[in-house]
Amino acid sequence: MDKSESIKEFKEFLSANRDSIHEFAVAIKDLPADDDWIQDDEWDEIYKQEVERNGKV
Repeated sequence: MDKSESIKEFKEFLSANRDSIHEFAVAIKDLPADDDWIQDDEWDEIYKQEVERNGKV
């Protein structure tokens, strides 16, 4: 499966499951400041690489 097909299927999944995703999502403002997920800088590195590669996230 090529990248564009994967992206298309992921967008369809998000669209079909939007309500369920929102039901289980947690706003970052509702997490404690010492939460491991917030402290993890791995996502910062992923976003940085994406910007360097594509000029956007």
